[in-house]
Amino acid sequence: MEVRVVHRRALLESLAEELPPGTIRFSSKLTSITRQKPTDASSGALIGCDGVHSAVARWLGLSTPIDSGRGAVRGLSVYPDGHGFSSGSQQFLGKNERTGFFPMNDKEIYWFITRRSNPKCHRDDGKGLPPAFRDVVNHSELSTVSWAPLKFRLPWDVVVGPTHRGSVAVAGDAMHPMTPDLGQGGCAALEDAVVLGRNIAATLHIDGSVDAEKVERCLDDFVRERRWRAAGLIAGAYVSGRIQQGGSGWWESAVKFIRDGAFYRYMFPRIVSSVVGYDCGPLPITLVPA
Repeated sequence: MEVRVVHRRALLESLAEELPPGTIRFSSKLTSITRQKPTDASSGALIGCDGVHSAVARWLGLSTPIDSGRGAVRGLSVYPDGHGFSSGSQQFLGKNERTGFFPMNDKEIYWFITRRSNPKCHRDDGKGLPPAFRDVVNHSELSTVSWAPLKFRLPWDVVVGPTHRGSVAVAGDAMHPMTPDLGQGGCAALEDAVVLGRNIAATLHIDGSVDAEKVERCLDDFVRERRWRAAGLIAGAYVSGRIQQGGSGWWESAVKFIRDGAFYRYMFPRIVSSVVGYDCGPLPITLVPA
């Protein structure tokens, strides 16, 4: 499984460059939703991509994402003269924790720590961490370091829950928040964008206007195509993180036996295969009058 790490800002800028200026309004927050009466003609659609605490998801009636029982610290390290690591990732497994880092280029490294959401786990001085990892953390810029609880939506809530209603739907983390153990949160959102774009393209007239009668159907098709894929990613990420996280006492021995004897040998390759072997299909190019 090949891992590519990119700056979120660079990704957003690359995507935004494809749009007319002023299309995206940043630093804005959705506070409420008022739907027009059915008798009011409207060809608009609202796609909630407002994250794990989505206001659109609440309006639709989707269940609130639940706490996985783990938290993550993440940061970016900078080596002005170069870090000297190879391009591959490194991962370290400990009691109730998993750490790792990914070189982004020859001077920057992304790193993470996932641990049980236990206050005692966050008050140590990192003595149990490998020297190489501690050196990476010591090169961090404080402004890049963050901590957050790891939340996810139950897979069956994505499959059978109200992920869309009429001309309102959700996508990305608003639809399928997941733990980061497979590194597929952002990738799944990009898949959503391709599938959604393909379905919306089917509602366009030759003059660029939208066929209002097809909007609801296109969102229904989008959700139908994405919900099982998203549910599988959520489940795969949770299982992967829970087993690799380890434990303590007798549970540590049991998890290690399952992880080393069965998970890495049989389960993880299948999970990875389902992730990298998936094809969300093409994004058609629709030309409309300027």
